[in-house]
Amino acid sequence: MPKVSVIIPTFNRPELIKDSVLSVLNQTYTDLEVIVVDDGVDIRAESVINEIDDKRVKYVQHEVNKGGGAARNTGLKHARGEYIAFLDDDDAWFENKLEIQMKEFEKTGRDVGFCFCAVECDYGNKNKKNTSVSEGVADYHELVLRRFKGFLTVTLIIKKYVFDEVGNFDINFVSHQEPDLMIRVTRKFKGLGVNKPLVYLNMKEGHDHIGSNIVKKISGRKMIIEKYIDEYNTIPKILAKHYFQLALFYRENKDYLNARTYFKKAWFKNIFKLRYILHYLIIINK
Repeated sequence: MPKVSVIIPTFNRPELIKDSVLSVLNQTYTDLEVIVVDDGVDIRAESVINEIDDKRVKYVQHEVNKGGGAARNTGLKHARGEYIAFLDDDDAWFENKLEIQMKEFEKTGRDVGFCFCAVECDYGNKNKKNTSVSEGVADYHELVLRRFKGFLTVTLIIKKYVFDEVGNFDINFVSHQEPDLMIRVTRKFKGLGVNKPLVYLNMKEGHDHIGSNIVKKISGRKMIIEKYIDEYNTIPKILAKHYFQLALFYRENKDYLNARTYFKKAWFKNIFKLRYILHYLIIINK
């Protein structure tokens, strides 16, 4: 049985998936399996995977497009490893990612449920930037609530029993599936940060990312707030911040009615933050 199961969802990007899979198979840590979940009927993806002659790779195909969360859940059903890692079909791992993370992660107790790392963002034209993350074991629940992020799915390794306790990805989310999962995970488990860029993130201009879709950003953020509103009501300043960000998204989308609504909501939750009401006044006549 493999120690680590790596789940890679893919949809209509056969020209990219091979490099992602090979970046896993070329890891210095070898006790692994790769589960490629094709989220739709795309024969080209299957043919690309079949070209990779490695028994550690398993190919699973959805009959119809179900979304990234459902694809990852399908991967979880097929996973045999004690640890679950994720990668997207347009990103790649540095060859020592698993070795570095697993070396520290395997030393932790049951209360530490996940491990994450920094990334190298490639914006094209030789423009690259490394992120940084907190080093060591800590309680990250407030960070997730505050920022809606902090752990990119492609950096995560999660102990399999964690999913048994908190559930899988919520397929109702068209975006923000990872923050939703990690709110539930960090309620019960601590995390381990490795402050080294171990993942290559493709951020080149023109590249399709869900995170760049303003409508999906709005939908995902609203669903997170609504799902966890009782918890957010106990931290009104953080809730105000998220209302304010929603207002900015609506304004960017030229939906000024909803922008005004959420600028006011933000101010009512934190009346000492004058910029919230100032933004409202600026667009009051639009």
